[in-house]
Amino acid sequence: MNLSRHIVFLLPLFGFAMPMFAEDPPQKETLIEKISNRLHLSKARNDSTRHEIFDRSRPHGNKEIPVPHFAIHTEDHRFALTIGGQVNPILGVDLGNNLYEQTGGGINFTTNAIPVPSVKGHRSDFYINALNADIDFQVVGFGGTNAQITGYIKFGTNGNSTGLSLKDAYVSWRGFTAGMKTTIFKDGLASQPPTIDPEGPSGEVDAGAYEVSYISPSYKGFRAALGIATPTYYHSSGRYYGPDYKDWQSEDIEGQLVTNPNAYTQRVPDVPMWIEWTASKYNRVRVSAILRNFLYQDEVEDRKRHAVGWGVMLSGNWNPIKPLIFYFQGVYGKGIGNYIQDLSGLPLSFTPNNKKLGRMSANPMMGINLGVTYNFNPKWQVNAVASEARIWNVGPYAQENATEEGHFNDYRYGFYFATNVFYNISSYLQVGLEYLYGRRGTWNVGSGFDNRVQTQFMLTF
Repeated sequence: MNLSRHIVFLLPLFGFAMPMFAEDPPQKETLIEKISNRLHLSKARNDSTRHEIFDRSRPHGNKEIPVPHFAIHTEDHRFALTIGGQVNPILGVDLGNNLYEQTGGGINFTTNAIPVPSVKGHRSDFYINALNADIDFQVVGFGGTNAQITGYIKFGTNGNSTGLSLKDAYVSWRGFTAGMKTTIFKDGLASQPPTIDPEGPSGEVDAGAYEVSYISPSYKGFRAALGIATPTYYHSSGRYYGPDYKDWQSEDIEGQLVTNPNAYTQRVPDVPMWIEWTASKYNRVRVSAILRNFLYQDEVEDRKRHAVGWGVMLSGNWNPIKPLIFYFQGVYGKGIGNYIQDLSGLPLSFTPNNKKLGRMSANPMMGINLGVTYNFNPKWQVNAVASEARIWNVGPYAQENATEEGHFNDYRYGFYFATNVFYNISSYLQVGLEYLYGRRGTWNVGSGFDNRVQTQFMLTF
């Protein structure tokens, strides 16, 4: 039934109901008066009690929406509701390449989308982007108690279209969180300082997941977390392009199907985990790990096989003096491409084993970020971050999946650098200026780069 039919159906009901509401009410407290006596509209961000209630179960990191300015709540805070968001028009120019025009690029400074080589006549691009906005809703029950339960939903644009998409939807209770959320393998506080670029560094660990996780209470500064997540795999087609078996039993097998990565549905979840020590918000260190299992068909021996993926990460912050904050994150593993920013989506995490025909291997890869923030005062802030993502042992498969123009998927490494300055006009409005540099290296056609200068005018509510 479409919307117009709903309206036609409801109009008669409103017609019957309006006279009832028009009658003089009984001499009792009205429903509106009851609600107003129970619910309060007040500041949330600047009140420590309300801020802690909302902050406890919100996603954390410099890409996330902070605790909103206002909240609706009962006097005892057992029920609380807030709506927040950001609207961030961005104006900028690319110099050296036209990354803004590339699929996978746009407002996101995605180094794996930099064309190699750059095309004459397409080495610069001016843009104004008003499609960078998010809104979130958070509802809290039993706020401020050990039984606090939170529901969180976030919608946003992707910077390329006017459509809204669901980014987060989860429920948290007593340390457990279940739903669509950022993986706990990501360390949001350590991954990067603030950037105008919505995506961020090439080597950053950042991925959404359908996940159930548990984070323990803090004990003398120590906490731990464990989760299970629906796996996503970026794998090759299963055709062989390795150097060792060009001729197999008198047959030319180059380009032949030796494994079938799509033969089975996956049965084993990803298992992320971490342990952390915290002295203060920005004096902390975390060690994270993730285990993965990939099920596929060996076409040579006609049997089911498994390939194991894994990753380890060291991350944290150092705050030696109040205005100065350092960020660090280093991750290394095999088969974890969908968790590393620049490697996500590339069909290179699992490829046929060069030396064991019919087998698949999880390929080695890494991501590293180093960043710094200096707060001159509550109004002025400067930031810088450098990052690199790199993958090994995939040369022939990267080349085979490369496009004719731009050589996309022919990926060897991506380097990312950003520096910016922000000025807070008020707690609602922030302006900023940023310089970005990115370079993508390939296996056989060299590298390409892009420079970007951009500015923002961001409203946070």
